[in-house]
Amino acid sequence: MKESRYVRLADTMHRVLRNSRIPLFLHRKSNHVFTIWQHLVLLTIRQYEGKSYRMFVEWLVEAYYLRSYLQLSRIPHFTTLQKFTDRIKNSLLEKIISSFIVISGTKHIFVGIDSSGFKITHASQYYTERTATRRKYAKLSIGADVLQQIICTIKIRRAPARHDNMDFTPIVTRIAEILPLSVVTADKGYDSEDNHLLVREDLHAFSIIPAQYEHVPVWRTHGKY
Repeated sequence: MKESRYVRLADTMHRVLRNSRIPLFLHRKSNHVFTIWQHLVLLTIRQYEGKSYRMFVEWLVEAYYLRSYLQLSRIPHFTTLQKFTDRIKNSLLEKIISSFIVISGTKHIFVGIDSSGFKITHASQYYTERTATRRKYAKLSIGADVLQQIICTIKIRRAPARHDNMDFTPIVTRIAEILPLSVVTADKGYDSEDNHLLVREDLHAFSIIPAQYEHVPVWRTHGKY
């Protein structure tokens, strides 16, 4: 059962890569030992299994069925997969995600947007406070199809002090380039008349964003939406 599951997963990835027209090699003068398709399928299965790079390569020694399906000439070193992950471009990943959404059969995307912050240093809270070190964070914003549970696009920036609202327009616009939108939902942090105008009048979808100041009387609010 496990063997067929991995083969089905690899076959789905091949369909996505073929539909998105990803080349087998990025450069004409590359060593041509492993193709981009092989790397991407292996990384997808590694993530699916939740294994480290080293453990995944050790597991791959026993996965003869998968190596045979991918036509691997030899098992890659775990650092080979790590280096490929570091140099892969965001534009390539966006093409793959877009292709996956298209072949899933979705006609309209029901969008949900949210964001979260992450520390980018390993300093403890105590050390940061004692040394008065400026805290460094990364802001991750995600736009996903909440019905199909598919991440459509992401945006990462190092500006935690700035409002999440600045990421709304690029995320929604990027998703609308993949497929038409039906509904766009977000929390009150994205409440803005411009956001409603973008979704309803430019993208012809329905926006559901609660008011940031819900206790303010209606007669004191401004804007059509």
